[in-house]
Amino acid sequence: MQVTIDVPDSFLKEISFGFFEPEKEIKFILAAKLVEAGRISTGRASEWIGISKPRFLHEMGRYGLSSFPLDAEAINEDVSNVENGAS
Repeated sequence: MQVTIDVPDSFLKEISFGFFEPEKEIKFILAAKLVEAGRISTGRASEWIGISKPRFLHEMGRYGLSSFPLDAEAINEDVSNVENGAS
């Protein structure tokens, strides 16, 4: 399946962060958000974009995104476990 989206050049300049090809940049942003939401794996995402998995993870970090989704409840539980000496 192929999807076509009209994107103004000025918009591409604003979102461009690391890739030279606008198509790859937009695909990366979509893939990163899908990984962050737990919908696809980092391996599948990197394969789709055509970059290595380490590069994909590096680029996610540059965008301030994490491939390890944590919610506030999970973080609070971890903190509580550490404070109570649980392993």
